[in-house]
Amino acid sequence: MAGRCGDGEAASRQRSVENPFARVDWVGSVLLPAFLLFRGQPVLGWTRFLDLDVDKLRSPRRDALLISLAGPAVNLLLALAGIGAFHGLNAAGLLTSPLLVQVLPFFCLTNAGLAVFNLLPIPPLAASGAAEQLLGGDALSSFEDIKPFGFLLLLAGVYFNFFDFITIPLGRLVNTLLGF
Repeated sequence: MAGRCGDGEAASRQRSVENPFARVDWVGSVLLPAFLLFRGQPVLGWTRFLDLDVDKLRSPRRDALLISLAGPAVNLLLALAGIGAFHGLNAAGLLTSPLLVQVLPFFCLTNAGLAVFNLLPIPPLAASGAAEQLLGGDALSSFEDIKPFGFLLLLAGVYFNFFDFITIPLGRLVNTLLGF
């Protein structure tokens, strides 16, 4: 999306095929997934964020919003495709594998959760890039002040179940769409 909005070099700066480790974030790509795996929890993580050259974007405010929405839009499409695959396989009588019956709903729920979760304007989530472009004055200054602590805010939110107001209804919606 960054390339379509004018920053054609964004992908080449950090998503080089020659060096897949250029995008590794040691906390999000190694430590957190290892910790979650050790605890028997679903493994989630992230890579280093794509550095945008805002000066190269045709319309920085609009384009930052589009770039921020690209990831959640793909997650939403993947969740919907998974729901469609689940119903299609079930209708064709091909949903006989217990592993598939577990994996497809988890795939749908994970992608739906990522789509909604990444729309929260908390650094380092996707929507924080759009928030930066849309805020101004004191609001932008305050946002910049909390930016270094965004990851800690997210961890605290997860630890204290703050995000249950999102995850519980979303889980119910996905389960309803799957027919559970």
